[in-house]
Amino acid sequence: MSTTDLPVASTTTHDGYFSPDSVSWRVFADPASKLGGMAALLLQALNPFMMRVFYNTTVSHEDAAGRDERTGRYFETVVFGDKAHADKASEIVRRMHAHARWTDPNTGEVLAADNPQWLAWTHNTFVYALVRASREFGVPLTDAEVEQFVVEQLVAGRLIGIEDETLLPRTWADLEAYIDAQTSWLALGVEAAEVTRGLRKPVFRGNPITVWTTIIVQDGVLGILPDWARLLYGIDGRPMNLRSAGRTTAWLMSLARRSKPGAALIADATTRVQDHPYRRLRGEGTRARTP
Repeated sequence: MSTTDLPVASTTTHDGYFSPDSVSWRVFADPASKLGGMAALLLQALNPFMMRVFYNTTVSHEDAAGRDERTGRYFETVVFGDKAHADKASEIVRRMHAHARWTDPNTGEVLAADNPQWLAWTHNTFVYALVRASREFGVPLTDAEVEQFVVEQLVAGRLIGIEDETLLPRTWADLEAYIDAQTSWLALGVEAAEVTRGLRKPVFRGNPITVWTTIIVQDGVLGILPDWARLLYGIDGRPMNLRSAGRTTAWLMSLARRSKPGAALIADATTRVQDHPYRRLRGEGTRARTP
């Protein structure tokens, strides 16, 4: 997608951390980004410490659809919104992380959601999964554009509170190496298994076409995970099925693009940013800072 494909208002008045001609706009404006988010969640859930905090301090695990909606709104605010909206959204997320603490009743250890290493795992898996989904399901990214995307997303890492930039890879090769180097402490706990069940277990009820599409897309997403991640989830034994699902998922994404082009998706996203509660909260913050 070029800048000429984007809404005029976005290209002429935008004042955000990511410009309309950024790779980030191209990636997030494509339906494949949603599948990247699903893959990222599967990887993030393999952090057993973070999952214990998440499971024991929130009720989001009982509302997967709502959680996905809130996460999507946050990222579209950061990517497509202006800096004031992005700053307010990030401030709210950092405050939530700061208050999410849980004491392990067996060891007495206090686990905190704003642990820098865990924040880095969350950020880095998201960037990794977005690139994997984009390339596998049809977003034409050159090697140079992938490298640019990784660098662009350093801003997103800083916004969620990662101050130690040594935790943020700056190249695709370093990002892949980072992801594979974490396997010694990752695990599939009961909390993660329950939270991710809907992404791994097909539901055979409902419209047959919808059921078929959902199963195919789920397998397509599983197919872009690293081999070791599929091993942890117990789904490493069907590589031919996953490759076939990946090809069909790419075809389904091409249909989705024709149905709703990226420019229309961006227009919807920027409208939601303006109508989102972050707008009201930003105004309150501005008034509070005014002498």
